[in-house]
Amino acid sequence: MNRSQHFALLQAMKIDKKNLLKYQQIYKYAYLLSDGIFKVVFAEEKGHSMLISLLNAMLDLQGSEQIQSITLEMQEFPGVFNRKNCLLDIIGTTNAGEKVLVEIQQQGDKFFRDRVEYYMARVIENHVHKNEKYELPRIYFLGLLDFEMFPEEPQIYLHHVDQMCNGRKYFPKIQKIFVEIAKFFELEKNGITQNDNSDAAAWLRAIMSIIQEKPMPESILHNKIFKKLLESVKLINFIEDIFNLEVKNMTDLQAQHEIGYSEGHEQGFADGIEKGFNEGKEKGFADGIEKGFNEGKEKGFADGIEKGFSEGKEKGSLEQARKIAKSLYEQGVPIDIISHSSGLSKEEILQL
Repeated sequence: MNRSQHFALLQAMKIDKKNLLKYQQIYKYAYLLSDGIFKVVFAEEKGHSMLISLLNAMLDLQGSEQIQSITLEMQEFPGVFNRKNCLLDIIGTTNAGEKVLVEIQQQGDKFFRDRVEYYMARVIENHVHKNEKYELPRIYFLGLLDFEMFPEEPQIYLHHVDQMCNGRKYFPKIQKIFVEIAKFFELEKNGITQNDNSDAAAWLRAIMSIIQEKPMPESILHNKIFKKLLESVKLINFIEDIFNLEVKNMTDLQAQHEIGYSEGHEQGFADGIEKGFNEGKEKGFADGIEKGFNEGKEKGFADGIEKGFSEGKEKGSLEQARKIAKSLYEQGVPIDIISHSSGLSKEEILQL
């Protein structure tokens, strides 16, 4: 099951949770790059042998540097005062005391690199407590990406990103590794990676077979780790609760919110709110909503409407809210979203 099929499953389950049974008859495997599925497969396995194998492959750890064991930790560092939460897919400490952060990202957005730096900063801050030395362990950030992050390097799918000074790594304790999974699929399809016999390529071929629902190559089927992976990711193994949570969040919720909210603002929505809902910024507000809606940023779009209505009612009147609700309805915005954001009932909106 690929990302689009996974999204269709979530949409179907919004209508009727029993639709999961129908999809289990169509697809053999769940979408492995979904946050929820990835955590179940890699974080809940006893001993974490699959996670350790994946990390050693993608981080290119060899010999004595290889991870032998890993202890997983709480995935979230709650926000303090005005700080945002830090929520990672997997965070753990290896047998050597090294920190490993794993983040699944299904689609690109302008804030992803910012979030990577923020997440690492919060982990560092949490490690160095008051009255302790500022000595840090080695920290690895592994980003598994179902999109292209480095288009300027069309034939490279695995990127070790370091800060450099005079041709040398400035701070080798911190390593960021990004794996462009979708790019690898394309390179593999075109035969460019056919001679790539790295452990990373073997893992990506296994992931590709799962996502594309294709037979696993014989060379991979003999690997006990990949055999365990195939069994673990079968769609029939997963109960409704896993998908119910994703139906609620609709995958990558935080990123979706930031993308939609930002792009709506760039078309005048922010100016409309900042200068006052009653100062005639209805055009900028509507443009922000229309852009967010057309680009599919459902969560950011809905939040933008809700914020506009909320601040509009603070600075204006119920009559102004009705006026905007009528305008949105005439533009084809779903009545459920207008009702939720404005506080007006569906009947009130229809009567307008």
